[in-house]
Amino acid sequence: MVVLNLPWVVRLDVCINYKNGGWRMRECSVGSEYLIIASVSIAVLLLPGKAKAESCDLILLALSQENSLTRVKASEDALVTHYRYGLNTSLSVSCAFNKPSLEVSWDGLEPDQSFYELVGRVGGLVSSQSRTEVVKSSRLCREQALKDDSEIATIEREGLAIECQAFKRDGGGTTIMVFAE
Repeated sequence: MVVLNLPWVVRLDVCINYKNGGWRMRECSVGSEYLIIASVSIAVLLLPGKAKAESCDLILLALSQENSLTRVKASEDALVTHYRYGLNTSLSVSCAFNKPSLEVSWDGLEPDQSFYELVGRVGGLVSSQSRTEVVKSSRLCREQALKDDSEIATIEREGLAIECQAFKRDGGGTTIMVFAE
């Protein structure tokens, strides 16, 4: 198995997801947009089809023990697995690029305490930071995103990177992405 440590590719992929998902691109000029697509394409071509972080197996095993999570589906190559948590929360685990990452989304104005508890539990699986620090950083990221016109914010700590989008328009929503930095 070929393992490439390309943490910068994950950052660029997030930027692309914002564009494809309808979010505004942050700090991406037209020229860098093509560089992003080319870099991600090259990285995907260099990675074997089944390449995933070994630690993802442990994360997915831990999530299978969570009684409150319902596994919805997994991609054919098993690099992305989707879960539901209650009525308003979804969770996606990405095992691409040799570093697991998580995306936890809340559909509604104000995430409840159980949303942040989930972010802390699953974020603690990816990060070397404590659950408490993951929750604290997630709340801070959301607050910053709500204040920013782009609705996007980033928090970075040693062993932890959080990117989020939060808004109150159209019924509201919050997405917290947790990366092992």
